[in-house]
Amino acid sequence: MRAIYCAGEQGRVVLDILRAGGDAGGVVFVDDDESRHGTDVDGVEVIGGFDALADRADDDVRSLVAFGDSQRVRLTIAERVADVGVGFFSAIHPDATISTAVSLSDGVTVNANSYLGVGVEVGDHALVDSSVNVSHDSVIGMGATLTPGCTLAGGVTVESDAYVGPGSTVVEDATVGAGAVVGAGAVVTDGVEPGRTVVGVPAEPIDR
Repeated sequence: MRAIYCAGEQGRVVLDILRAGGDAGGVVFVDDDESRHGTDVDGVEVIGGFDALADRADDDVRSLVAFGDSQRVRLTIAERVADVGVGFFSAIHPDATISTAVSLSDGVTVNANSYLGVGVEVGDHALVDSSVNVSHDSVIGMGATLTPGCTLAGGVTVESDAYVGPGSTVVEDATVGAGAVVGAGAVVTDGVEPGRTVVGVPAEPIDR
């Protein structure tokens, strides 16, 4: 059994990715919102919350944490899930283009029309949304989020828990630090310090 953790918007996206690949058999939702327990979301049952997943830890269940709104929450949930012995699966859209020389870790989501070039490394629980372009030898850290239409030029590093906004660009060899935020449409030329938010062209820091 595979459990998509969180039955909201991103969970439905993950389900759609699995269905697009003809691989949605044996899938259920898990959600901590009790109002969803026992309901169907897009035709898939919500079997309960964290305890329902933990109770099945010995049944070869695997999970994917589909929480798109917060990298930190996604990683916190993933840590709890791992602590009870549940493993993870990844969801890769069949319309994504992924080099044969890409390293994908556990619990990764890659949506339609995205490109991952040669030598790219994707960390645990990272989210690569639709139409993202990740050029050669870039590194996407654990729990990082790349949103629709953003571009990482060659050799870019996006560290753990960072967020790269829609339509933004990070130039060659730049680093987006852990927990940093790149605003929509920004162009990062000199890197981003950990925990900072940058916006504009070229991207400049603002107070969080």
